[in-house]
Amino acid sequence: MSVGAAGGFDRRNLRERCVAYLRGEIVSGALQPGEHIKEAHLSEALGISRGTLREALRSIENEGLLVNDGKGHMRVRTLSAAEIADVFEVRNALEILAASKLARSSRRGEFADLLEDKIRPLRRQDLGFGERIEVDLGFHAFLCELTGNNTLSAAWRQLIGQIRMMIIAAGPDRAMGRMRYEEHLPIVDAIRSGEVDAVQETLTSHMSDFSQRYVGDALERASAETSSHPS
Repeated sequence: MSVGAAGGFDRRNLRERCVAYLRGEIVSGALQPGEHIKEAHLSEALGISRGTLREALRSIENEGLLVNDGKGHMRVRTLSAAEIADVFEVRNALEILAASKLARSSRRGEFADLLEDKIRPLRRQDLGFGERIEVDLGFHAFLCELTGNNTLSAAWRQLIGQIRMMIIAAGPDRAMGRMRYEEHLPIVDAIRSGEVDAVQETLTSHMSDFSQRYVGDALERASAETSSHPS
């Protein structure tokens, strides 16, 4: 785990800076899924108190990037293939509900334009991995928010930490190509068409495709771990 060249942070907004640093370490892969956080080492290396570090860790835990191991320690979240499949099953139901509602609306053209604006940054070749994740997640969250159904939107946001971690675990080499403008445009076009059947078919296909990819990643990691730690 690397530490900034400055050997620590200045005293301004220490917790926020620590949160940003930890999030960056997870997104970059410097902190790997399943890895335990070494509080003593990290607080000393960053020049911050254990209390400040723990506040930052709680924030990252609330984002769904860390989990408590049950022994008072934090580790980077990891998802099994079954958990990933479950997330996509729920996502599919929520997003079909949201997109169908938008497609039925007399404002569907306006909604489609707003959604297309949300994914336009994905066309940039210079968009970093972390930025691309946030644009991708922002599109799907916005899809739910546009319905005006706060319960639906809140239900989707409960999944965001798990979704973010499955993308991070896949790594930039695989995940960057999955978060493309072209992958999302058919969803926008289906909403614009106003055809609910097209919306359902498009989202089901989108979620099924990506579920298979991310489940495949998890199975591959599990197989590699088994091979490297034979019984």
